Amino acid sequence: MSKYMTFESQSFANGDLLLEALADFGFNIVIQGKDLPLDGWDKRNARTADIIVRRKDVKSHHFLADIGFQKTASGYVAVIDDMDLDYRLGKDFVVRLQNHYHEAGARKMARKLGGTLVKERIGKTIKIRVKF
Repeated sequence: MSKYMTFESQSFANGDLLLEALADFGFNIVIQGKDLPLDGWDKRNARTADIIVRRKDVKSHHFLADIGFQKTASGYVAVIDDMDLDYRLGKDFVVRLQNHYHEAGARKMARKLGGTLVKERIGKTIKIRVKF
């Protein structure tokens, strides 16, 4: 049975960087508000979120539920249907999203400092630096 999973230990402190990271994944249509209802497969376990990617707005995948991010004291935490993680997004989706989030932060810093972002892969690690 499908249910929403919340990733409390992996938060996104900056909402703008989260939106940029979501756009990197092709999630360009995003709804923002306060305690918006998530549309999911299992109506008995209704959840809310403050940033939502509606399943109907993602044409490249057939999600069972919306992808949400709930604002907490430490930042935004992902609220995602476990079946979508298993079969559509991949179990490592939140980790991959965090990588895009940190890269968005580095791009922002590079723009602010007037430099360019340089990415270098070292084994399984991606090293990001700002070049002036």
